[in-house]
Amino acid sequence: HHIMNDEVIVVPEGPTPMNIATISAGFEKGDFLVREEQGNRVYFDFFEEAFNYISNKGYARMSREDEKHWVDLMNVIHDSVKGGMKYNTGTLLMVLSRPVNPDAAPSHEKKDVSKVKTPAKDGKIMNP
Repeated sequence: HHIMNDEVIVVPEGPTPMNIATISAGFEKGDFLVREEQGNRVYFDFFEEAFNYISNKGYARMSREDEKHWVDLMNVIHDSVKGGMKYNTGTLLMVLSRPVNPDAAPSHEKKDVSKVKTPAKDGKIMNP
């Protein structure tokens, strides 16, 4: 008899904390705007530049259902602000996310792709 403990570690239970970033269109400073954590707002002339910028920060696209859910949710949130939003929110094109990992958060520079596949990393994330 052998017990498969690995599978238990891989599946997180319940929602895990995450950061979201958005790419929107319709601004004077640049055609595309990336909004990410700590109030960072970066304008780009081309969508590819915006997408590559936020991908390099560790954000990934969501599934179509999740993304639609976030877009709908954020439209509701913006509409709920009395008297309208202070800033031009533009047209939301894409919502991306990345997991919140307290260990890796400050230094996203030294990412080692080979480490991602090791089970030890998953184990560390699951048992804080």
